[in-house]
Amino acid sequence: MAGIVLENGVLKAEFDGKTGALTSLVSKATKWRIQNRPELAMSFKMQVPLPERRNNLVIGTEQKLDSVQHDKAKKKVVFTWKKLKPQHCEALDISMTATVTLTEEGLIFDAEIDNRAEGHVVEALWYPCLGDVPMPDENEPLWNMYCHCSMERKPLLPRFQNEQGYWGFDGQIQEAKTPFNPFVLIASDKQGLYAGCHDEKLKWLVQYFFELWPGHEDSLTWRAPSAREIGGKPVHMQFSAVQMPYLKAGAKWRMSPIILKPYIGTWHKGADTYRKWLKTWLKRAPSPEWTRDVRSWLQIHINSPEDELRYQYKELVDIGRECAKHGVKAIQLVGWNNGGQDRGNPSHDTDPRLGTIEEFKEAIRQIHEMGVKVVLFNKYTWVDTSTEWYRDELHKFVAQDPYGNPYHHNGYEYQTPAQFAEINVREFEPMCHLSARWRKIACREFEKNFQYGAAGMLYDEAFHHGRARYCFDPNHGHDVPAFIFDADNTLAEEFRAISASRDPDFLFSGEALFQQQWLQYSLSYFRIYEGHVAGQRYIDPWCNLMVAVQGFDDRDKINLCLLYRYIISYEPYNFKGRPDDFPLTIEYGKKVDALRRRYSEYLWDAEYRDILGAEVTVDGGPHTPYSVFVQPGSGRRAVAIANQDKAGEIEVNVEIETSSQSLVLVTPEEPEPKRMNGSIRIPPRSLAVVLEE
Repeated sequence: MAGIVLENGVLKAEFDGKTGALTSLVSKATKWRIQNRPELAMSFKMQVPLPERRNNLVIGTEQKLDSVQHDKAKKKVVFTWKKLKPQHCEALDISMTATVTLTEEGLIFDAEIDNRAEGHVVEALWYPCLGDVPMPDENEPLWNMYCHCSMERKPLLPRFQNEQGYWGFDGQIQEAKTPFNPFVLIASDKQGLYAGCHDEKLKWLVQYFFELWPGHEDSLTWRAPSAREIGGKPVHMQFSAVQMPYLKAGAKWRMSPIILKPYIGTWHKGADTYRKWLKTWLKRAPSPEWTRDVRSWLQIHINSPEDELRYQYKELVDIGRECAKHGVKAIQLVGWNNGGQDRGNPSHDTDPRLGTIEEFKEAIRQIHEMGVKVVLFNKYTWVDTSTEWYRDELHKFVAQDPYGNPYHHNGYEYQTPAQFAEINVREFEPMCHLSARWRKIACREFEKNFQYGAAGMLYDEAFHHGRARYCFDPNHGHDVPAFIFDADNTLAEEFRAISASRDPDFLFSGEALFQQQWLQYSLSYFRIYEGHVAGQRYIDPWCNLMVAVQGFDDRDKINLCLLYRYIISYEPYNFKGRPDDFPLTIEYGKKVDALRRRYSEYLWDAEYRDILGAEVTVDGGPHTPYSVFVQPGSGRRAVAIANQDKAGEIEVNVEIETSSQSLVLVTPEEPEPKRMNGSIRIPPRSLAVVLEE
């Protein structure tokens, strides 16, 4: 059968009519052959473990294709395989129907599997698969780009960064996982391929795999072979999306759709495909009214598992006064629970060594009267295995692996040599949120927030479950196995039902939230480091994002908070101190907060566009970092530029696309607007903001 072609103005895809393999994928605008050599093309792979041989694969190109239906008008092709034949057993009564549709959204891959093979489980499906992804040309290196809070990138070609241990895989491999990384980009600086899982429900694990075959040419520098062959073996990089349904015999399963779409330009153009899809379903949880004017918090820890006992509850009032003095609008209180931070989890009882419950409630009440909100550190991810509660009851509700054992986490070290040597660390096991009985216990602990009068919670480590992805415990009332992340929002919905009757204005915030969690939570806290790219802010310009500021003269990070519209979380001594402990940082932060409060219509209530819409240069060359904000309605723009040089002043030129407005300049030190005339001088470790009048 001749090749089957799906084509529009963006891409051209060709499939083998005999095997269903994707033999060619071309970006029509740039001529990049994203799937290059037809002889290396792939259709799908499927894992069907045997009792004596777990790694038992069905290779799609080795299967008999039973039917092909090509609807040219609808730009759709349907492939059907029956009686699939794995590598290490006879043919099984498993059929697969794959549908590929070309729309303006991209090339959509969908599949259904019908498993009638008694005693066999379809554990994983690789689909779609690209068998040979080359660089667009020798001057366009490729990167694996993915986003969870920050847009990260790892080299693919001509250098390939291996991630898995050398002992565990024959070639070289990288991967990204949902729900943290809902999409990946195979990207150069000029173009790329978007690959995304477009399913708002968290039904099962989806992984994106990149594989370099046969391996590195030079393992010292991660260099891939430059020739088409090495040692008589073809050199190629594979890409695939792998879904793990654990489909039992007698059941049918439909995969989450995967979208492939070429784009031209920077990573923003690839992320725009995800942004557009996100708008079709994501309705962010409402944020309490009191958060609208919050630009900075204090995070402070008052006790650890090693018993610092830093502050009595009644002494918190003094910290509240200090925050009010500096315009810090909220306190995230950590280590307030019995035993301190990361001890006694999931208990949210107070610690009698720090004072009485009444003293705790009264301190919170007085701080709220100052206009400062108290948000309590909460934690429901783990159980502390050193507790009687774990041994007596909670061990029943931990996530279990396929061998009947609990998943394990080594815990966190605090303060003392014994802890740093991991001698007496409080170790953890992850809870299974799929268990309704466990969720009832968690809800009882959550309800204590209202007993204390807290204004909200920050759910620490809300975004993960350690090594647990699925739970295999047959006693939890869920399918075996079941994807644990599916229940994260179930637990949050039950928390919401409690807060609706106790305090509808209660803040739901969490650490490093993944996308689906924004349905229930309204603030995400994380940390940034050198090279940070504000991917989450670009994808979702209006969500509340907060980052830690720990340095004692942390001007550069505070500047980035303005550039990326981040709430500042002041954390001297790694969140063991208070605002007066780092006067240089707090005083500069107050100036930045005052500037973005005064010009909030430009810097807070405007859409973040990263670098799009303006160009900033120094001595004729590009300068970073800078950010562009666009006001809804009026379309007026602001360009915020930071100078991260430690010693030298820079002179920058700013060009705003299609701008006919007069421009003014403001800075934290000189907030009164000044008419712009030509270039701008920015002192070291400072910033300037250009506003369209």
